[in-house]
Amino acid sequence: MALIDPLKRYKPIPLSRKRRARLPSFRTVLLFFVLFCGLLVFKTSLLNQYNYLVGLKYWRSGNLELAKMEFNKVLARTPGDPKAVDGLGLVEMKAGDLEKAKELYDQAMKMGLAYSRKFSHLKTGQAFIDDGKYNVAELELQHALELQPNNPDIYVALGTVERALGQVSKGEKYYEAALNYDPKNKKMQVLLEQAREEKDRGSIYYIFDRNGVPLALQWAKNGERGYPMGKEFAHLIGYIDQNAVNNRGSMGLEKAYQQYFPGNKLYLTIDSRIQKVISKALGWEKGSIVVLNPRTGEILGCVSQPTFTPEKVHDEWWTYIDNKNTPLKNRAFEGLYEPGSIIKIISSAAAVEKNINLSSVFPFFCKGFTTIDGKVFMDWKKHKMIHSLAEAFDASCNVAFARLGFALGEDTLFEFNNRFGFNSVPKTLDLPVTASVSPKLGLSRYELAETATGLGPTFRITPLNAAMMAAAIANDGVMMSPYLTDRLTNINGKVLMQNKPSVYKETISRPTAQFLTTLMLNDVERGIGVKARIQGLKIAGKTGTSGSRDPNFHAWFICFAPADNPKIAMAIIAENGGTGKDIAAPIAHKVFEGIMDFMDLTSDNSKK
Repeated sequence: MALIDPLKRYKPIPLSRKRRARLPSFRTVLLFFVLFCGLLVFKTSLLNQYNYLVGLKYWRSGNLELAKMEFNKVLARTPGDPKAVDGLGLVEMKAGDLEKAKELYDQAMKMGLAYSRKFSHLKTGQAFIDDGKYNVAELELQHALELQPNNPDIYVALGTVERALGQVSKGEKYYEAALNYDPKNKKMQVLLEQAREEKDRGSIYYIFDRNGVPLALQWAKNGERGYPMGKEFAHLIGYIDQNAVNNRGSMGLEKAYQQYFPGNKLYLTIDSRIQKVISKALGWEKGSIVVLNPRTGEILGCVSQPTFTPEKVHDEWWTYIDNKNTPLKNRAFEGLYEPGSIIKIISSAAAVEKNINLSSVFPFFCKGFTTIDGKVFMDWKKHKMIHSLAEAFDASCNVAFARLGFALGEDTLFEFNNRFGFNSVPKTLDLPVTASVSPKLGLSRYELAETATGLGPTFRITPLNAAMMAAAIANDGVMMSPYLTDRLTNINGKVLMQNKPSVYKETISRPTAQFLTTLMLNDVERGIGVKARIQGLKIAGKTGTSGSRDPNFHAWFICFAPADNPKIAMAIIAENGGTGKDIAAPIAHKVFEGIMDFMDLTSDNSKK
C-alpha cells in the first residue's frame, strides 16, 4: 500500500498555461506602479505650480497675506521647494522687512533656486526703482544677480540704485561691469559718465528750483547735506539733523519728503532768481515777501527774515532758539499780523458785491477821528471831504471804512473775509501753515469799525494769505490753491508725484475784481502807494499799516502786475518796520525792478 503524504493536500495546484497568461507580469506591475507614482508627482507639481502662480498674482496686487498662504501650501506638500521659499522672501520684501527677505532669499539659494523666465527679480527691482524705493530695489537686484551673474541689465540697474543711495563709487563699478558685457552700449556709457561726474563733484543733487537750479545736495564723502542757496531758501527747504547725539530733528521740505531723499529729485515752483531779488529787497527788515503766479497758485518766491544757515542748525541750535527774533520761524506761512488797510480791499469788494447804497456813507468830512461807543476811533490823518469809495480807497481813510462797515454789517464782513481765505487753510502745501483769523460775530460798533479797516486784537493774517488776496483779484476773483512743489521724480526722471493748479475759493465776480483793480491802480499811480510805482509798468497795489508805534508799526504792501495781464502777485510785510507807504511800497519798487531784468512784465497781451 502506498504511503499517503499528509502535506500533499496543501501543495498549490499548478495553473494551466492559459490561466497563467491572464495574470500581469512583474514588469507590468512595476510599470503601473511607476506610472501611478509619476501621476502623483505630476499632480503635486501641477498643484505647486498653480499655488505658486496664484501667490505671485496676490503678491503683485498687494494682498500679501493671501500670497503667503499660497506659498505655504506649496511648502506643505514639498517642504524643500526653493521657489516657494523665494516667494515668501518676496512677501517679506514687499512688507518692508528686508532682513527677513534676505534670509529667505539666501535659504532659497541654498535649496538650489534657479533662474526662471516666469518670474524675474530684475523686473521687480526695476519696478522699485520706478517707484523711487531704492533700498528695496537694491536687495531685489542683488538677488537677481545671484541668479543671473552675467546679465548686464542687472549691473546697470544696481549702478543706478547705488547712485540714488549716495554710493556713487559703487554705482560706477556696476556700470563698468555692465560695459564689460556690452562694450558698445551707448546708454551704459552715458550712465557711467553721469556717475563719474557726480564722483568728481563729490555730491548728488536732490532739490531743484523750477529751472533746474540745484538747492540741496548730499556729499558723497560723509553723507552730510549741503544747501547752495541756504539762507535764501532756509525756511522752505529746511534741514535734517543727521547727528546721533543731541539730534535737532528736521523741518521744511527736508522733513516732509524725508522718505524720498536723497535718491529722488524734487522740483519746486520757486524761481531762484526771484528768490534772490526778494531776499535782497527785504534786506535787514524783519518780515516776509511772498510772490505768486495768480493764474496757477504757484509760489514763485517766498522769503522770511531773519533767516538761518541750515548746515549750522546742530551746532548753533541754542543760539537760534534763544534769539528773540525767532529766525527758525517761517513768517511767510506761520506769522500772524494785524492786516491793517489791506483789508479795505475786502470791505470794498463786499460793498460792490452786495450793492450797498453808498449814498448813506459818502460824502462826509473826515476830521482825522470819530467817536464810536464813547471811544475815539483814530485815522492816520485828517482827510477832509471824502466824496466816494474811490476817494476813500485812495486816501486809505479809516473813518470812511468804519462808516462803510456799519453799512455792511458784521455778517457780510465775516462772509467776505472767509471768501478771501480767513479761518481756513489750503491743503496743497507741504509745510505747516497757520490759518488767518478774522473777528467772529457778536461785535460792538467799535469792533465792527475796526474789522472794516483791518484792525483789532483778534484780526490776524499770514503773508501767504495776503498774497493770495492780491492774486485772487488779479485772477478775476478766482483764488487758486497755493503750492510750492511742482513734481517729484525718481533718479531716471519718471514722475512720482505732480501738483496741478486747482481752485481754492471763488471770491468775487469778474466785474468787481476789475473795479478793485482800478482802485489799486490809482493807489499806486496817485494814492499813498506811489513809492511802488515804476515807469512803464502798471502796478495795482494797496498799502497797509498795522500794529502799534511801540516798537513800530508793521508795514504792508500787496500788489500784482501788470495790472491788465497779471503775471505775479505779491505781499510784503516789514515787521515793526514803519508805515506801508514809506517802507513796504519802496520794497515793492525794488522787487519789480529786479524781476524785470529777467522776466517779461509787459502788458502787450490782453487780460484773459
